[in-house]
Amino acid sequence: MNWVHRCKNGITASLQAAAHLMHEPLFLAGLAAVAGVLAADLSSPLHAASGLGLAAAVAACFWWKGRVRPHWLVLVLLATLFALLHGWHLTDPLRTKTEQSLAPGSSLPALVTGLVTDAPIAGIGGDSWQFPLRIESLTAHQTGWPAEGSLLYVRLTDTMKSPAYGDRISLQGLLQRSAPCRNPGEFDFGTYLFRQGYAAEFSASGSDGRWQILASGEGNPIMAAALRSRDWIGRTVTRGIDDSPDIAATIRTMVLGTREKTPDDIADAFRASGTMHIFSVSGLHVALFAGILWFVLSRTPLSRGWIVGISLAVVIFYVFITGLRPSAWRAALMIGLVLLAPLWNRETNLFNSLGAAALILLACNTQQLFQAGFVLSFGVLLAIALLQKPFETLASWSLGTWNAPDPWLPEELYTPRQKAWYWLRSKLCLSLGVSTASTLGSLPLMIGYFNLITPIGIFANLLLVMLSLWILVVACLSLASAAVGLTPLAVIWNNANWALAWASIGIAKFFAALPLGHVRVDPTRLWRGDPCEITVLALDSGGGAVRIDTPEENQWMIDCGGRRHWNRTIRPHLERAPVNQLQGVFLTHADGFHTGGLTSLTTLFRPALTLTASREDTVQEGLLAGQHFDLGENVRLDVLFPPRGWRAGITDDRAAVLRLEHRDFRILFMSDAGFLTEKALLASGQDLRADVLVMGRHGSDFCGLPEFIRAVKPGALICSNSRFPESERATATWRDRVKAMGITVFDQATTGGVTVRLDNKGLRLRAFMNDLSWQMPPPAPGRWTQLPEPRHELIR
Repeated sequence: MNWVHRCKNGITASLQAAAHLMHEPLFLAGLAAVAGVLAADLSSPLHAASGLGLAAAVAACFWWKGRVRPHWLVLVLLATLFALLHGWHLTDPLRTKTEQSLAPGSSLPALVTGLVTDAPIAGIGGDSWQFPLRIESLTAHQTGWPAEGSLLYVRLTDTMKSPAYGDRISLQGLLQRSAPCRNPGEFDFGTYLFRQGYAAEFSASGSDGRWQILASGEGNPIMAAALRSRDWIGRTVTRGIDDSPDIAATIRTMVLGTREKTPDDIADAFRASGTMHIFSVSGLHVALFAGILWFVLSRTPLSRGWIVGISLAVVIFYVFITGLRPSAWRAALMIGLVLLAPLWNRETNLFNSLGAAALILLACNTQQLFQAGFVLSFGVLLAIALLQKPFETLASWSLGTWNAPDPWLPEELYTPRQKAWYWLRSKLCLSLGVSTASTLGSLPLMIGYFNLITPIGIFANLLLVMLSLWILVVACLSLASAAVGLTPLAVIWNNANWALAWASIGIAKFFAALPLGHVRVDPTRLWRGDPCEITVLALDSGGGAVRIDTPEENQWMIDCGGRRHWNRTIRPHLERAPVNQLQGVFLTHADGFHTGGLTSLTTLFRPALTLTASREDTVQEGLLAGQHFDLGENVRLDVLFPPRGWRAGITDDRAAVLRLEHRDFRILFMSDAGFLTEKALLASGQDLRADVLVMGRHGSDFCGLPEFIRAVKPGALICSNSRFPESERATATWRDRVKAMGITVFDQATTGGVTVRLDNKGLRLRAFMNDLSWQMPPPAPGRWTQLPEPRHELIR
């Protein structure tokens, strides 16, 4: 039972380490800073600072009488200081002016002059660019706004030429206030910009001379040199492999952290295998680079002080090259604290190093606390410090005691074979311990931020971290060869890196494809009950998509939006829902804004069934009136339209009409059907009654006939209402007419996505963007067996 004692010792060591945290002064100082920032962010910064200051005053009084230890007073004062600092960081005159002058999602013409503070990122097609702009002056409505020093997120379109870092430019365009999220699960871009320090967005066209460069080379010379170095390194490490653009982009991303577009299947593979930190430059890459540098310099006659100094200088320059990523800065700071501690005759202490790093980083920018990378970095390191030892012990036991080193045998008596095996065994146990601790330690954070767990990452990281190290080593060899003029040798190294990157991508895809290797989860589903939930997403340009979640958690889709909706709305909604696999997709008609995302949807969520509406040339296939599908227990989907042999000129007039029934509730989905379809349904004699009516907009014809709505008799109506094109708008006159019938209208221009919940408590509708809701109690069983009232003569 030796392994039991080892596990106990490992757990005891972890508990002792956790208890010891209360005696680490810098770690406690870091926690105090975090508490101050959170208090200021959750309430008024001034109120938070006043409350913390009052607590400090009370603590000072007790300290004077000897009842409070002095360090607790220091911690309260530190929390007060960081609360005030966070309030100062939140103060931005341009953001305040924008919020006062513009409604969310609106814009106004403006003229701005400022300095480009980072290398622009190219959009798809190479004729659009995004970059940060430090404002020098901003004019709107012929009036100067208080904006000097504020940061704008600029989108420059319709130009193949882009500004460069350090350019002072003038732009004429639209000052925009970020639009709020319209659907559950969407990425909140406005909050992201706020946490990154941006005051607003700005859009400008590069045509007609609406932008010009006033001066160049006015940025930080160190940053400019780093960006030039990054461009040279990017060209050098991919020279000779340009015929493989995807792998070349992967190498540049892994070595330099370039923010270029890489294929979705590659990024998805690293994400699903739990190794996304390897795919893009993170603290791991900085640590690996520092390790390579230390290994090389330690083989020279330089003293330790010189090695530390040179290592830190090169590491900091590498951080500049990678674009000053916060994750890279955090790693460089941690490495600096670890390397410098022995020079100051101090023992290296991970907990104090974490606290010191948090203090320095939050002092520079308190908004970092609300970035996922910051929390994950510190959370993972803390988990490694607490959990690595017991998991390393468990890994050693798993490998067996028969092949472990004999504690009574001196190392001098080991055979060469034993030395090699024991060395390999110890490294393997250490790697497993670190990988397991980091994966499990980040588990609650991954669930909270991404609704994703990746248990396969424990094993995937063992291989991919090693490959990532060798990719960095080979890239360094390529750079060294090119620097001394050995270009052919550099090309050979690059081709070796091509093989390593190809193997990394293949291994990531292999682990990502393993069953249960990654699972999307939502802990709140454990107590949600057994409802049937339908989410009607609000998409622009007349797009449509509906997700159906049955009581058995079967996931279905009615339409899937267009390609423009995929990354912004459809994919994040399904991932946050969460959806691991779709049971099926029903495509109502062949419209690009309803079906354009099917290829991406099929690749990522693998629907077992895909049914499309019948086309004019294949009327014997697809969705036809009279079909029905069992989506789950007592969840039935009926096809009401089109009938077999139906002919129509445009796709909207051939759109399938579907009706879902559960617990004696009915929901009617009209897709983009219009006048012809509604008249045909009225003439068919079918029972059209439903509790909720979901309507898109016909592209060129009227829809929502009064007699049709009376035949359906809904209590609530969900209608799409896109600003563009004009034909997709639901007019105010039509909405008022529907409301006059006693129907609650969910106009998706103002409500955003709408969630419909069916359970034993009744039917409830809830808007995502505002507080509009509607509900009805459980109906009497069999109410649909009663025949509907006779209809009036149809108007033809």
